[in-house]
Amino acid sequence: MVLLFKEELMANLALSVVATIGLISAGQFSGWTFKGLFACVFAVNFGIQIIWDVLVYPYFVSPLRNLPLVPGMVSQLTILMDQPRGKRPLQWMRDIPNDGLIHFRGAFNASYLIATNHQALLDIMSTNTYDFEKPWKAREFLARIIGFGLILSEGNAHRVQRKALTPAFNIKNIRGLYGLMWEKTNILLGELEREARENPMEGMGSGESGKVEMSVWASRLTLDVIGPVAMGRDFQSLTHKENKVADSFLAILEPSREKLIFLGVNFVFPQWLARLVPGMGRLHRVIDEETGYLRRVCHEIVREKRIALKSQKAVDMQELEADILGTIMLRGEFSDDELVDQMLTFLAAGHETTASALTWACYLLCLHPSVQTRLREEIHAAIPAANHAVTWNQLESMPLLNGVCQEVLRLYPTVPATVREAIRDTVVAGTPIPRGTRITLCPYATNRSPHFWGPTSEQFLPERWIDTDEKGNQSVNHHGGAPTNFAQITFLHGQRSCIGKDFARAELRCAVAGVVGGFVMEMQDPAQEIHVAGAVTTKPREGMHLKMTTVEW
Repeated sequence: MVLLFKEELMANLALSVVATIGLISAGQFSGWTFKGLFACVFAVNFGIQIIWDVLVYPYFVSPLRNLPLVPGMVSQLTILMDQPRGKRPLQWMRDIPNDGLIHFRGAFNASYLIATNHQALLDIMSTNTYDFEKPWKAREFLARIIGFGLILSEGNAHRVQRKALTPAFNIKNIRGLYGLMWEKTNILLGELEREARENPMEGMGSGESGKVEMSVWASRLTLDVIGPVAMGRDFQSLTHKENKVADSFLAILEPSREKLIFLGVNFVFPQWLARLVPGMGRLHRVIDEETGYLRRVCHEIVREKRIALKSQKAVDMQELEADILGTIMLRGEFSDDELVDQMLTFLAAGHETTASALTWACYLLCLHPSVQTRLREEIHAAIPAANHAVTWNQLESMPLLNGVCQEVLRLYPTVPATVREAIRDTVVAGTPIPRGTRITLCPYATNRSPHFWGPTSEQFLPERWIDTDEKGNQSVNHHGGAPTNFAQITFLHGQRSCIGKDFARAELRCAVAGVVGGFVMEMQDPAQEIHVAGAVTTKPREGMHLKMTTVEW
């Protein structure tokens, strides 16, 4: 779209009106009607504005004009439709020398940027973080699904929400949840064994090896963990095949091409206009129906908790603080509608992040069977049996387990790209950034950038997260050999970093330890090509169809 600033248009319009009135009052152009002369003056102004915005400003005035430029015209929609999303920015990071910012032009020479190095990422996510916001059209659409909770709030509203919610996610509370996570993981193992037994591989007897579609089970596991943690509600989706909450999220987040196009339309147009686009009606109805159901569930839980809060005695307050909803309700800083928005956010983001990561972990371990074998040996050495209690120290100190989980999160970030828009003039990596400029943060590309990770940037190497001393003793490291923690931005950093990142990592450790400890995994079809897809999040388009064989533990 043509870059026409609202203020400039209004100023030009005002000048047009004043000039027209002045000319007519002075007796000039007596043969002209007011409307005709006004239209003529306005058209001249409009034409000058277009020439300025499209031909003059981008090439001769913009402070971005000397940045390294991607050849040709590339729209943000093109990047959004990439499969995998982030493929093009990764190629630019490899091929275009830059000092932190790469410039590309969209329609009518609109300028967009990609952040590539430590300084640029630091300025956007930490130093000047509140100079940037998610574009309104994207926020307006995503709010239909997850509400205006912590993820979509901006400015002072975000500061207030973050401050209120942070105590619920401190590391002590997270470590106290390992018992629940391990309990749910054991339920998952039982369900996987049952499904494998009921769907034996061709030519094999029942109970030896069976077929499992892992991505659905991963989503059900993480939903059953986040439910009790976020709102004290166990959805029991692992043990109940017909589960409306799980099915609603599946319908919304299904990784189809149609959903990706739908997302693009809703990111480009305002919601009122996006609803009028032909062919999109069915998906709008799906979003409205499924999110409507999820919102009603959250309202019901908030009402129940509110009643319990009013009737609870002070000595029993600890029970109310057992979940995030109870904790923030006791603070009294949110209305019921705001609480529902936060619960929708935690339900969607809190289970989708780890479900995606667990799915990709299974895939990578199928591709690297030797790593899978070594990991299983490490797990069995540390945990005597699946039903044996685990401690946070056990799981967090296992070098290969942590290395595998970190590599999965690095190579397959749940949200592969996100966009920020400068809401005021600011500076990134020493470059003045005009208000209105959009900058793409691309975890998929940054996490695989050779600038940070060297020639092995796209290889699955859990060992990069393991330190070995002179005696051969291994220990966990948290940098992967990269020169900065901004080399991995799966959870972003700074004030807008994912508040639940430690929770997601803990849940992934439990899930991977349980699944790898209990099964040998292989692809049902070793020749199958898996495509990284998904509308908002990263999912395998084909699902994750595994051959799983139970092992003694």
